[in-house]
Amino acid sequence: MQSRKPKSLKIANMAAVLELLRTTHRASIAEISVRINLSKTTVRKILDNYIEAGLVISVGKGESTDEGGKRPELFAFNKNHGYVISLHVTPEMLLSVITDLNADITHSKIIMLDRQVHVLQVVRFLAEAIREFSAGKNASGERLIGVVIALPGLVDCDRGMSIYSPHYPSWGRNVPLKQMLIAELGADFAAPIFMDCVNRYQAFAELEKGRAPDRGSFLIIDALDEGLGGGMVFSGSIQRGSQCLCGEIGHMILSPNDETSCICGARGCFEAMVSAKRVLRLVRDGHAANRGSSLFDGCAPQQVTLERVSECAAAGDEFARALIEDVAGWYALGLNNIVMVSDPELIVLQGVYTRAGDYFVERVRARMSELGGLPDVEKQVRVEYSTMGDERGAVGAAAFVICNHFRSGHSDRAAVLSLDGGQRRPPVDGVTPEPAVSSSAQ
Repeated sequence: MQSRKPKSLKIANMAAVLELLRTTHRASIAEISVRINLSKTTVRKILDNYIEAGLVISVGKGESTDEGGKRPELFAFNKNHGYVISLHVTPEMLLSVITDLNADITHSKIIMLDRQVHVLQVVRFLAEAIREFSAGKNASGERLIGVVIALPGLVDCDRGMSIYSPHYPSWGRNVPLKQMLIAELGADFAAPIFMDCVNRYQAFAELEKGRAPDRGSFLIIDALDEGLGGGMVFSGSIQRGSQCLCGEIGHMILSPNDETSCICGARGCFEAMVSAKRVLRLVRDGHAANRGSSLFDGCAPQQVTLERVSECAAAGDEFARALIEDVAGWYALGLNNIVMVSDPELIVLQGVYTRAGDYFVERVRARMSELGGLPDVEKQVRVEYSTMGDERGAVGAAAFVICNHFRSGHSDRAAVLSLDGGQRRPPVDGVTPEPAVSSSAQ
């Protein structure tokens, strides 16, 4: 087998050290050496390169060993070396945030959007946020490593295109949003721009900062007041499908004869059957026959919230329990179908039903176990609530950009070649760094 060039070995080893520091709070040279099988001398040289490049900082001394001796110097990834601008277009607003290189939000701004807003106006809003945020960072010397846009609906990430957005019908079909934004920003704007469906970024948020850090195969289900989408990760990779349809589980038809209409125009879609909007309509419709329900104690039918339904159901109210049981049944049917097709380890529930409490998720689990389909086979899939809030789309999008930047070796090539005095061509997005190589090969 042909041996790799020394520079390739150095890049691979540097990538391994940086990834360890990115995912570890802090570490000493000895700890790094043991964990990635490099000599202490090699680790020290790599850290010196990163310190000079500004990507690693010294953060003090650790504890000495049981045998005593000199306290080791500790090193950490410098999360303030750069930043990401993450822009989440929701059905109601544009949430614009800046994150550090740990994908933690440091600044945010909200602009409310009308459902009939023209796509050109949205592009202008996006460009204005990017200019405002980047101008504020110029004085600090921090590097903008990327801009990312999380969109509702069908998105072609490769072409930077909004294929279809049911929440913004005035946009039309196959809108080249990325190309329009680049034109609006002008030729001087050089940072890479990413774009995808928000549900995929929300799945990435769970992978990097949420419920699924050690899960190779899982999916998220995000429920809005009107809308439901999914993000799927299998073997550690986001799934998109041949037509960018992967994750559009809200439009699976669960009840073809039902009259409940979906925003997509079909009837009986998963998202229509479990929408909070439908539940609250059932509350109002059932008021006359259930006047004694605790749902209406000091509360008019139109004032009842999903949280109140869940609280009353947990307290034993029969009408509230019937409502929760109805939604849990549709959820269980939809999730069971997904399990039989994709066999995930974990399903993470995001969105409005995370406010529904333990009673709802317990009923979903119970109803899933009651459903048929290979009844003699135990389906070992966990169903859990997300711990993330409304920031999950913007945070997941930023985390995706950060991981793409570092795991493709951009920063490692820059550090190595600049210190070697070499010239480098821009790396291709998506290149995965090779594994660390023992320093004996150095």
